[in-house]
Amino acid sequence: MTLALCAALAPVSQAQAADPLSFQFTADKAGYTRSEQAVLTIQVKNTSALPLVINFSNGQQYDFAARDASGATVWTWSTGKSFDPSGSQRVLAAGETWTLQETWAFVTDGGQGVLDGSYTVSGTFLGNYVGKTGSKSGEQAVTLTTPDALQVTFTTDKSSYGRLDTATLTLTVTNTAPYALTVDFNSAQLYDFSATSSSGTTVWSWSNGKTFDPTPQEIVLAPGESRQYQTTWGLTQNNGLAAPSGTYTVRGTFLGIYYGQQGTKDGAAQIQIRPLL
Repeated sequence: MTLALCAALAPVSQAQAADPLSFQFTADKAGYTRSEQAVLTIQVKNTSALPLVINFSNGQQYDFAARDASGATVWTWSTGKSFDPSGSQRVLAAGETWTLQETWAFVTDGGQGVLDGSYTVSGTFLGNYVGKTGSKSGEQAVTLTTPDALQVTFTTDKSSYGRLDTATLTLTVTNTAPYALTVDFNSAQLYDFSATSSSGTTVWSWSNGKTFDPTPQEIVLAPGESRQYQTTWGLTQNNGLAAPSGTYTVRGTFLGIYYGQQGTKDGAAQIQIRPLL
């Protein structure tokens, strides 16, 4: 065979070796807020001029998955599903596109909501065709954020108290989200109250002298649900002595942690303790 003939045949050989099935994986967005679902889509297209026979080793034709920032797989679409063990087949006409789509609700395989952060979602097509074996896959980075769904308010029954009065302090937490909010605590202590003098010294705290079960606790707030925590302050200091007359900042602090948002939430008000006449 002459060199000229070899050169003429080379493009034909390359065309025969070209992959006739194009693959694309996409998520519908790059950023999501909690309660949204990621729409995951695989599209495969027969780019050849002939029908393409695609074979599958069983009834599963594709899969989707999500990994967290550490690389650990937190969710796989096929987890818990059963598939016909028999082989299956799909024929794509010339130029035909096949779309495969599922959603991920940002939960783990165990059904728990994942924390806010970055994730990598992926789609895998499991078909074999024209002698080609092995899956086709793609991935995309997405992020999950939670608008702050926990509203905390703090109130006192009065703004000015006489020496013999008792102040009633109320802390209210409300889930403003359209979904249930799971709140975790490091111990059985869910909240605290305190009073600080005008000089910035904390003279009293509700938790002073109390002990709490160190076992982590959890509460679930339904959409729109509120919980109220209340105590009274007898206008005394932690040392048992009466708090001097003057201006104080009283505060209620909620100690819950939710969807990875660390740190306490609180509310405060200023009150006056009047001197004895």
